[in-house]
Amino acid sequence: MKRLLLVFAVMLFVFASSAPVSAQATLSLTGGVNLSTLTADAPFARDVWHSESLARMSVGLAATIPASKHLGVQVGIAYAQKGGRLSALDNSQLVTVDMALDYFEFTLLAVPTLPLSSWERSSLRFFVGPTLASRVSCDFHASGWLGAEHVAAAGSCDAGPDEIEAAMDLGVALGGGIAVGVTDRAAVNVDLLYTLGLIPIGGGDSYWSGPRHRVLTLRAGMAVPIG
Repeated sequence: MKRLLLVFAVMLFVFASSAPVSAQATLSLTGGVNLSTLTADAPFARDVWHSESLARMSVGLAATIPASKHLGVQVGIAYAQKGGRLSALDNSQLVTVDMALDYFEFTLLAVPTLPLSSWERSSLRFFVGPTLASRVSCDFHASGWLGAEHVAAAGSCDAGPDEIEAAMDLGVALGGGIAVGVTDRAAVNVDLLYTLGLIPIGGGDSYWSGPRHRVLTLRAGMAVPIG
């Protein structure tokens, strides 16, 4: 984690130093909701498990450094809650497992912009780029029926035979949004991002070896100039 924070700081310094003199870099405080799903590519996993989304939280900071008049680079860090709900039939009994995985997530996004002539100081923004997340916690809550009795269990995913081994989550994000200038020095941003997980969140031969994250993020923030 310390190495990732150092890399983030170096990237921010390099991009800010290389921004055009006439351009204005901005810093945004963002918050929003993650609709997170765990999906498995393996056919046996798709047959066994049914995936549902969980609504979780995301808060972070994002620095946007202009590279040209209509193109910027955004470096961000967020506390991103992910996971998902998996359900299956076990001997005709429904079993549901909620997975809650929390990450520090780093993003490096290209940000093309398109000014809106109808709204002063407003623009459309588009995003595309990689994400890298370092897991800080993992918990589960399982429930089901044993005959006529309802049973439940909860605990950490980082212990036991179904331990989640992958501490990192690599993905690619794309989306768009709108920035509306409310003053000469502040703007309100509303963005919608979709992050496609590229690697499984687990390891080994357990049920958790296949699922990958699919996350739809609705976020809003306030941007102020820096530098």
